[in-house]
This record gives sequence, C-alpha cells and structure tokens, in this order.
Amino acid sequence: MPGILMASDLSDRSSLALDRARRLAAALGMDLEILHIVDDTLPSHIAEEAAQSAHELLTREVGGAGKVEVTFGHPWRRVVERIAKGHFDLVVMGAHRDRGIVDLFRSSVLHRCVQMSQAPILVVSNSAAASYAKVMVGTSFARRDEDAARLASKLTGGAPVRVVHAYRVPFGGLGYRMDDTGDITKRDRDDIEEPMLFQMEQMRQRLARHGVEAECGLLEGRTTPALIEAVAHEGVDLLAIGRHGAEGHAPMTMGRVASEMLSYLPCDLLVHPGQLPRED
Repeated sequence: MPGILMASDLSDRSSLALDRARRLAAALGMDLEILHIVDDTLPSHIAEEAAQSAHELLTREVGGAGKVEVTFGHPWRRVVERIAKGHFDLVVMGAHRDRGIVDLFRSSVLHRCVQMSQAPILVVSNSAAASYAKVMVGTSFARRDEDAARLASKLTGGAPVRVVHAYRVPFGGLGYRMDDTGDITKRDRDDIEEPMLFQMEQMRQRLARHGVEAECGLLEGRTTPALIEAVAHEGVDLLAIGRHGAEGHAPMTMGRVASEMLSYLPCDLLVHPGQLPRED
C-alpha cells in the first residue's frame, strides 16, 4: 500500500484520527501525509496566519512520522482532489460534529468526502490506544463489500473478520405461518435464509483465497439498526462496509446505509468504494 492520507480539521476528533493513522502507517510500513485545508474566503492575512499556525501544530503533533501539507480552498473539494491526485490506498478522517437535523439538508465535509472519494475512508470515532480486535463487515453480497473485508483484515494485521448480512422477512411475514410472538416457522425461515447462506459461503470462500479468514452470519431486521445492535452486542471496534450507489454528486447517491452509519458511528467505520480504474 503506497500511503495513507489523513485529513485534519484540527479538532479533538481529528487528533484521534491522526493517532490512528500514525499507528496504522507504522504497523503497515506506509507513508503518511497529513492534510489541512484553510478556507480561502477568509481575509488573506487571517488565512495566512491560520495556515502557518496549523502547519506548526500538525508538525508537532505528528512528531516526524508523516509529511504535513496545508493548503487553501473549499475543504471537501480539496480533500477529494488530493485523494484523486495522490492515488492513496487509505484516507483517515475524524468523526464530524453531530449537527442534528442540519445534516439531513446539508452534507458535512465528511459525508461529501466519503461520497466522492476514490479511496477507502476510515472514519475514526474512538481512541487508538489499542489495535482493532473485533472486526465486522456488513454485506449485501456486492464485490465492494469483499474489498472492504480484505482491507479491514489487512488493517488488523490479518485478523479474522465477521461478515454479516441483514434481512427482513418478506412482506412483513404475510403469507407465512406465525406463532403468537410473530415468529415464522423454522421451515419457512430456512427457505428464506438458504439462498443468503449460499451467497455468504461463496463470499467466505473467495475471501479465503485472498488469505482472509471470515466467519459468516445473518442478522434479522433493517440493515442499519441491525448492524448497530450487533456492533454493540459483540463489542466490535471496526465496522467495514462497501459504498453503494456511489456514483454521482447528489448526497443520497452515497447509499442509505453508509449515510446513516456516518451520522451514527457506533464504532470506527471503514467505507470502501470498490476497485475503481486508475489513471497512471
């Protein structure tokens, strides 16, 4: 892997992300670049002073473990441009500040970067005091989910991953035999789950051919709540997903699950765009 880009906004959240990026770069033998964008709509003397202060602060914080670059412009556009130009294999960012209903109408810098990035983005919300121990991968059986699983395993030094798929009983259970609790019969559930389990086994075998050990399982419920519950119940510290509906510029094209996870962040989140063609 050629290198890691860490995009910092100088917040406490970015400090956590920088710490994780440093640890990953050291563990994987990768170069690290730290990028900070100063808004170029500020008065010139204020912008220049802000840039100098940011460079000094980040240089001290990184402690010689990476290259610091401070530039001017629109934050998310500059980050996305740098990702495309640098062909980074991983981008690390801190969780954004939750602005409640505002995020429904105006995407944050983080949302925009995840939506437009050509590289996988690791969103850090927790302390990097320890290496990732429990990794979960949410899948809809797309190949970009497998890309996410392989990268997540690499970030943990080859640790096994748990791959899960969330589903809901079709038509809310209508047409199925149910007991007093609303549960369908085992025969009906087996019929529903059989094709999913087959696809999961195929995915597990493909991952094994790439040296990734995976345990597979099914979750019942809507995808985002089911994943959030599983992360909390199993003590997961890294959740990896593929970015679906990824092309385009409208915020909703990022994919519902990725967008909802970015807004909630039950743990550190790796969002993989899939293998995209590169211009050398």
